[in-house]
Amino acid sequence: MTMTVADEGRAGTSTSTAERVEGSPRRAGLLRRVLKNEVARFAAGGLLAALLVGAGTFVVVSRDAEDQAIQHAKDITQVEATGIVQPALSDSLLSRDPAAIGALDTIVRQRILNSDVVRVKLWTADGTVIYSDARQLIGRHFSLGSAELAALHGGAVDAGVSDLTDAENQYERSFGKLLQVYLSVHTPNGMPLLFETYQRYEAISQYQQSVWSSFLPVLIVGLGILFLVQIPLAVGMGRRLRASLAERQVLLERVINASEQERRRIARDLHDGVVQRLAAVTFSLSALARRLTSGGGSRAPAANAPDVEHAAGETRAAMRDLRTLIVEIAPPNLHAEGIDNALRDLLEPLAANGVTVSLDAPHNTALSAATTSLLFRVAQEALRNATKHAAASHVDVRLHNRGDHVSLEIDDDGRGFSAADLENRRRDGHVGLSLLRDLVADAGGSLRVVSEPQAGTRIAVEVPC
Repeated sequence: MTMTVADEGRAGTSTSTAERVEGSPRRAGLLRRVLKNEVARFAAGGLLAALLVGAGTFVVVSRDAEDQAIQHAKDITQVEATGIVQPALSDSLLSRDPAAIGALDTIVRQRILNSDVVRVKLWTADGTVIYSDARQLIGRHFSLGSAELAALHGGAVDAGVSDLTDAENQYERSFGKLLQVYLSVHTPNGMPLLFETYQRYEAISQYQQSVWSSFLPVLIVGLGILFLVQIPLAVGMGRRLRASLAERQVLLERVINASEQERRRIARDLHDGVVQRLAAVTFSLSALARRLTSGGGSRAPAANAPDVEHAAGETRAAMRDLRTLIVEIAPPNLHAEGIDNALRDLLEPLAANGVTVSLDAPHNTALSAATTSLLFRVAQEALRNATKHAAASHVDVRLHNRGDHVSLEIDDDGRGFSAADLENRRRDGHVGLSLLRDLVADAGGSLRVVSEPQAGTRIAVEVPC
């Protein structure tokens, strides 16, 4: 076994309670930052929700206000058509009698046209304009649309935005966007005519603005109060969550400490009990084998000597396995002598089984107890996988302390695995690497696993010091 160790001298460290929990302030700071971020995200989400509600309300109210304004224009036009224009119609208007046209024009200009209503037209069913305040249109023929024909024959009031590109609207283009409202009226002889007015669309927009001017302050104040009420609620929930997580962290540390103490008790009991008894059995079997071999006259006992020696060898192998198990459960020198000696203890069984190993680690890495334990568990899992699953023949372990963080890299030349293999092992219950990745992430570090079938495996972990 080749081990390259930086010559910095061994420095023992005492495992105090302060050392065991020194990660707590860092985790507490991280927890505070996370909770602040959560509260900020909650506030941002509340603000976004308020803006979306406001925008949605704006769209709905705007459309409703527009519909109300158009309906108002329809109502006014219907009153004008039935109450003003229809009583003034005469049958001579159909023959474009100048007197009839003049009489109707006087009524239209006095009682209908204003700053909002800018044009009036009267159509026959074949699309002929028999009256308009724009005299150029009288007598001209245009095609009526389906909506206009439906209003002419159905009697309902209809409205729509004027298409100012149509030839019939060439004299209205200077007014800008217009709303045309049309419905059916009748001459004294019952001839249906289409009465049509053109109204400035600014009137619709002004009505929308008047609705908003009365509704918008209430909406803003309501959404603002809702948003402001959410902030103290979010802060309160954050504080309760922080207290809950802190309590959970304390309980977790107590569980970890209790688990560590129990592991050490089991290791101590194994070492002081089973291992000592096996050692005594080994000595007794070896002495018995020597006596049988040198027994002289009796051949039968001498013939049993190899079996006794084999039993002694198996007992010694069982002792080595037990010592290895003790190191895995609770390495006795992990905190007392440092991570480098603990890594050496992990590599010794591999070397004894014929695996070529190398270790590059400084004696004094100045690591906290929590970080040391975490690195040991990562190395333990990686080396177990390298020998048990990968059948590696060569393993390299490198540990580097870079001041603010420490890195551990473990390379083996085993059979490796693919992502699908890893997923299959996870489904079969082998979740060691997944659990280690979570533990490393909780400590503010990262764990990378790079492997390909028949190309070995590299496990690299980096954690704050």
